Amino acid sequence: MTARLWACYGQAYVSGPRLQIVTGKGGVGKTVVATTLALLEAEAGHTTLLAEAHGGGRVTSLLGLPASGAEITRVRPNLFVVDMNPRAAIHEYARLIFRFESLVNAVFENATVRRFLRLIPSLGELVMLGKIWFHEQEQNEHGPRFDRIILDAPATGHALAMLRAPSLVAAAVPPGPLRDITRNLSILLRDPERTALHLVTTPEEMPVAETLELLHAAQEELGLRVGRLFINQKLTPLAHAALRHLAAKGDVPLQAVAESLALREQRRMSQEEQLRALPDKLRAHAVVMPRLVTAAFGYEALQKLADQIRPQWEQDT
Repeated sequence: MTARLWACYGQAYVSGPRLQIVTGKGGVGKTVVATTLALLEAEAGHTTLLAEAHGGGRVTSLLGLPASGAEITRVRPNLFVVDMNPRAAIHEYARLIFRFESLVNAVFENATVRRFLRLIPSLGELVMLGKIWFHEQEQNEHGPRFDRIILDAPATGHALAMLRAPSLVAAAVPPGPLRDITRNLSILLRDPERTALHLVTTPEEMPVAETLELLHAAQEELGLRVGRLFINQKLTPLAHAALRHLAAKGDVPLQAVAESLALREQRRMSQEEQLRALPDKLRAHAVVMPRLVTAAFGYEALQKLADQIRPQWEQDT
């Protein structure tokens, strides 16, 4: 993957969208996908921020590390993580505005202010997106601080609520700093050179249905660039050589082997049928993630998965 640079919005950008949002139905492995992508980008030499939204430390757990919390933490070469939550994000935004921690605490610990903030719809989601926007804009002496920002977004329904937050808040607040944030976020999210939305599914009826819902909302309502489809836990056809080897071992009765293989093939065909509901163009460039059988899915499994999907990821990136 070659890092080309071009001028965009008055500053240098690394080739490919800097912000990559990962979401899908709960339980399909979106956090695994987001973390694997972050590892691939970091190993490719890109300074990468992996941001969880309401993550609860899932990313650092996968990496075999203690929870990082709401502060950006370097965990591997070129790889930083942060676990965002609305309260911390609102306080961080307030510190940028008011500058003094004592003033921030005086304002945001006020019961009336806290009740008022709860009345603003989607404020927490908006401010978390605002944190992402800030780091997308952030510069150091060499240029952008982060070449890639991978957002492990919430599951489909909550992810859509987060992505709708700029328009919802814009309709609820008067002109001012908060309205300005919504405009900046809308520009970022809808710019196909800066942002891509990756969809994660398993080859089953409900996850595929939610993927179609997310795809429609992204294209027709939100105006987002859809990046790659990640198909997790997909069965692949068994090679004839592998079948002959299994039969030749003679450790298992051939009838039992044949029945197990027949059931596996039925499931594989069912998966293929479910996936045909997705658009051909989306499936043509999908990243297929094999099922890994392991006692505990941790950093070693992530590295193995990254090695297996790297050729697919780099092919069209």
